[in-house]
Amino acid sequence: MNAAVKGRLELVGAAVCWSLAGACVKLARPLDAWQIAGLRSLVAFLFLFAVLKPWQARPVWPGLKVWLLAGAYALTVLLFIIANTKTTAANAIFIQDTAPVWVMLFAPLILKEPFRARDLAMLLVCAGGMTLFFFDDLSPGQRDGNLLAMVSGVGFAFVILGMRWGRPKDLPEAPAGPEGELPREAIPVRGGIAQLPTPNASSKKGPNESEQLAVYGNLVCFLLCAPMLRMPEAPHPELFLGGLAQPLAVLLFMGIVQLGLGYYLLARGIKHVPAVEASLLVLIEPVLNPVWTYLVSGERPSAWALAGGSVIIGTVAVQALRGSK
Repeated sequence: MNAAVKGRLELVGAAVCWSLAGACVKLARPLDAWQIAGLRSLVAFLFLFAVLKPWQARPVWPGLKVWLLAGAYALTVLLFIIANTKTTAANAIFIQDTAPVWVMLFAPLILKEPFRARDLAMLLVCAGGMTLFFFDDLSPGQRDGNLLAMVSGVGFAFVILGMRWGRPKDLPEAPAGPEGELPREAIPVRGGIAQLPTPNASSKKGPNESEQLAVYGNLVCFLLCAPMLRMPEAPHPELFLGGLAQPLAVLLFMGIVQLGLGYYLLARGIKHVPAVEASLLVLIEPVLNPVWTYLVSGERPSAWALAGGSVIIGTVAVQALRGSK
């Protein structure tokens, strides 16, 4: 199996891991959003710390840029979990997947990249898709969940922009090679974190800044949630410990597989797959997320949510295909 094929399979595996988030949140009840987000990130931090070995980085202590982006990442994953506890899993994932559109909007201000007329058209179409999520007869909590998912998408866009803004400027752009190596200007994709390797990353010992961001972003998320962590109330004290067995097992699964393994597969696969193809492959995530949630909890996406999600996914796919030209 050549590197390109293996990279595609790893990206598909990463998207499948990420798509389990909505179903896992439903299975982790009675834990609240702060407990789920904080403990999931703690497990993911320990897993990635062991796998990526950040102590081998030079310098060992990450710089200010990594910590700032780690904070943005932490807010992104925290708000996404909170959104999942307030609105449907389909709404949360579809709305958060507007991140590439926010990148288009803010790139001229932060990166000084041109804003084209077709970008404006894409932005307006995607904004129209987002409004469809609010056409349902929503409770105040569901409306808040939709808004939090939108803020989470904006946060993830800033993680992408920050990584591109902080890349080395003194090296020429590296085009995709014959085996599908990813150019340095590749747009990262979602799933808890972005990956933007630099041309000289392979010559460095230890994890690069993107991998450090994944490790320390989860640590920051746990520290943000720590003050809100508390033991859940036990309606039946005699069943308390037995009742926590399932949610705690789900949290271990989320930290190791859904978030940790998902990022690990992304970090491996994206090095061998062009950015456009990678961004299309990971669109499997928003397609599968509502399916898993329906199978474990019977939660059905509304017609408006399916329509809005189709508009957003279609917009991102068209933008990715146009970016290949």
